[in-house]
Amino acid sequence: MKRIAKFAVVAFSLFLSFNVCAAEKKLDPALQATNKEKFEDQSAAIRQQMKTGGRWEFVNAQERGQVEARLDEIAGLMAKVNTVEELSEDDRLKMYVAQEDVNAILTKKDGRRLICESTAPTGSNRKVKVCITYAERERNRKATSDQIFRNKRDGDNLQRK
Repeated sequence: MKRIAKFAVVAFSLFLSFNVCAAEKKLDPALQATNKEKFEDQSAAIRQQMKTGGRWEFVNAQERGQVEARLDEIAGLMAKVNTVEELSEDDRLKMYVAQEDVNAILTKKDGRRLICESTAPTGSNRKVKVCITYAERERNRKATSDQIFRNKRDGDNLQRK
């Protein structure tokens, strides 16, 4: 009986801790259009932040095209009305699907998104939790790739001499 009680306490504690962690790491969606004016402001901000140095600068060309097409689709739907509630049920569904597509792409490529990994430093078996933002990770990846390319190019030049 004591085992069952201990198990229940541990399970409940884990359940609470997972819920707290999930709530802390949730990012706000980029796009939540409720009226025409709010949508226009949000879409302009999204387009601006997809440029170099912005929050979503790491969105690739294909994803950028999808986001632009979906924003244009929502703009077309919102051009007819002032608020989402005025849309027909079919148009409202189309708008929500397009909005979710935009949010899915932007959430995946959000430069503010925190990525945590447990790694063991060299010479140690004890794992350490290391957290960096998506933007830092992508900049580090690009810098490493550029350095490897330069090293290869310089090595090829030395062999030719």
